Order: sequence, then C-alpha cells, then structure tokens
Amino acid sequence: MPAFIRLEYPITRTFPGRVFSLVTIIGAIVVLVILTVLNVALVGYETITHFDSDFNVTQRLWYDRFIPFMAKSRPGTLCDPRLWGLGDTFTTNYTMFQYSIALIDIANAGDSGFAYDGWTLDNCDITSLYVNADGKTLIIDYTALVTCKADAAQTLGGNDFQITARTDWSLSFLAGKYVTLLGAQKASNNRLLARGSVLNAVMKVSSEEFAARVLTLFNLSNNTTPISISFQVDFPWCPASLGRDAPCANQVPPVNIVDMFELYGNGSFSSHSTPNNDTSGIISNTVQTVYASVRLDLGNNSPNNFLLNTSRIADEIVQNFPQTYPTVGNNALPIKSDLYSLLVNDGNSENAATKNITGLLPLSAPGPAVLDGVYLCHFQHAKSRGSAFIAVLVATLSMFSSGWALFLAMAALMVKKREPNANACHGTLNYDAVTQGKEPFMYENEL
Repeated sequence: MPAFIRLEYPITRTFPGRVFSLVTIIGAIVVLVILTVLNVALVGYETITHFDSDFNVTQRLWYDRFIPFMAKSRPGTLCDPRLWGLGDTFTTNYTMFQYSIALIDIANAGDSGFAYDGWTLDNCDITSLYVNADGKTLIIDYTALVTCKADAAQTLGGNDFQITARTDWSLSFLAGKYVTLLGAQKASNNRLLARGSVLNAVMKVSSEEFAARVLTLFNLSNNTTPISISFQVDFPWCPASLGRDAPCANQVPPVNIVDMFELYGNGSFSSHSTPNNDTSGIISNTVQTVYASVRLDLGNNSPNNFLLNTSRIADEIVQNFPQTYPTVGNNALPIKSDLYSLLVNDGNSENAATKNITGLLPLSAPGPAVLDGVYLCHFQHAKSRGSAFIAVLVATLSMFSSGWALFLAMAALMVKKREPNANACHGTLNYDAVTQGKEPFMYENEL
C-alpha cells in the first residue's frame, strides 16, 4: 500500500520522573482558574450605550484591582466627543447665557466641525460686546462674543481648535417683550438660583437706567441728544488660564469703545469712538455688568469681577452721573446710579429696591466651567448567566487547549534533546553490553 495514503497515529510515552507530571497537573489547574477569571472579564460582559451629562464619567468593576490594564476608571475613556457645527447652540454648566457657534476658525473635527471632549473653559474669554439701545422701541439688544482656543497641551496633542461663539439677548420696558436671557428665565422659575436671580436683577436695572437716562436727556435737551445709541466694545484677552495673579485679572476692566453710532430725533446721526459726558458713565456700567456676568458664566473667578468680589464694586461701577441738564418740572436727569444702589443696597433707588438681592452677593464660582451637553457613553454590563457561561467556557477551553498543546510540544522537545533514548517507545529498545549507551535500535513491524 502506498505510504502517502497510509493513516498514522502518534505513539506516546510518559515523561521521566513523577515530580514533573505532578507539578504540571497542579500548574494546569492554576492556569485554568486564572484563564477562567480572565475570560469572565473579557467575554462575560457586553458593551451597552447610554447618555450621560459628564464626559469624564468612570466605571468601576470588580476586576479593576486584579487586572489594572483593563480598568475602565480613567476619565474620558468611555464617552464619545460631542460634535458641533456652525449655528449649533450650547450652554455652560453655570447656565446663565445661551451661546451659538458663530465661527469655527480652526476645526478639530473634519473640515468644519468642532469636537468637544469635556475640557474646562479655562482658555475661553469674552472678546467683544455689541449694544444697540433704541429709545423709540424701548428695547436694548446685546450681543457678546466669546472666543475659545486650544491651550499648549491640546495643540501638542493634536487637538488644535479655535471657535467664536455669540450670545444674544434683549431687554425692554415693554411687558409684551419676552426676556431671552437664559439665567433670568431660570431664576423666574426658581428663586433659589442665586446666579440667575442676580443676573436678572443687574441686567434689568442696568438696562432700565441706561434707557431712562437716554430718554430723559432727549426730553430735557429739546430733542437734541441721541434717541438711539449703538456701540462696540473690545476686551483684552484674559482667560482663566493666565491665573488670578495676571495683571489683566486684577485691573479695572477697560471700556475700549472701538465704534459708536448715535441717531438723533431729527434724523441726523454721528459716528465716533468716544462717548460724551452725558452717556460715558451709563455706558461704562452697562459694559462692566455684561463683562462680569459673561466671565462668571465661563467659570473665570478673577479678582476684578465685582459679582464675586464685592470690594471691587466702587472701583468698577460709576456711582453718580453728571447733571448736564437742569430739571424741567418733574422731569429730572437721574444722578444716582440704580445699579450701584442695587449692588450695595444703600436704599437710594426705588427701582433697585424692587429687585433686592441682599444676601446673594458675592456670588460663588465653585469651579471651572464646562460645556453643558449630553454624551453617548459605552459601559460594560454583565451578560445573562447562560450567555456568560457559554462564552467563558468556549474562550477558556480554546485558550487552555492551545496552551496545553504548545507546552507538551516544548516539553517533549526539551526531553528529546537531553535524553538520547527519549525518542523511543518502551518495549522496543534492544540493548546489550555492546550497544549500551549508544543509539537505540528501533524494530519496525510491517502491517
């Protein structure tokens, strides 16, 4: 019969020595237990997804202490980044303003996307403020621009980005005008929200005294002062990442008006960058109020924020306005600042008294701000008992059988190298005095 179609079977023999077999069996049992525990962690769980508001959420499982490399307790490893595009809206965890993405200068998600993975807003700051006060409609519109940039560590890590977000709101004397200020909306539903209540009060008082002074000036001047004022203010870059000791975080925030437009009752207008004595104080108070509020919403607890540090109120808020026009009848130009009275509670303003915020100042900034969002996170969840048993059994047996075969092959190879007669079967060796110690003779029986 041709040799190539003859079936064969291996002939085995025991390894020499009793200790080797005993140690091998004990070691195999230990390895089997270890593989079982390992496979419970590897295949006994399945990944489920659910939504979570904390990007850095962690999960602690029983095997973390035994198998550290499989631990799921590292922040930022369970959730997918949140993706935003132009026009998408977001808030911070302080929820005082609602922002929309106006510009993605440097994208970190594709060609035009912005991916956010839970970093704090330490490198974000308000850069510009636009105010449009229309005395005809009794409405003041605000737009604040906030810029966020990647810090040095993020840039080195390949996550370079830069975005500009805008937050818009309007305030008015008109009862039918809906207040779009997010913090004010939340405060109206829950009086216990200190930040929202203070934001609502200071923005309303600041806007009302701005409008009241503009209208009073218009009437007392025989319609020769502006009825509408529109201006832009730019701020120096001073994010929280510079630290509380940075000069810009301690000085009085500058009011850098880069452009200003005034419309008069007769239809004429003027454009310049320096407010006159009638409006400089009221403009300064409005700008300082917005600047402090937006920076608080970004989690920036700089010492020059009068909402966090009330000792700075006198330095940053104008207390008295100039009396540039004489009183005509009951129409008098306001001198005392309602905003200042509100903040220090001196009782000099009836308008401020109706929005009492006593006991709420100074506000607190408990920590760095983050973008408020919901993330898709992946957690490990134990399989059902039946599925887990089958999965662990199959994985363990396959790993153990492969390792067992490899171990026996290596052990046999080592024995064959060390003992000349290790490749012969028992009962087939023919030794005599002449052949003792030489290569054994193998008997071959033909079938």
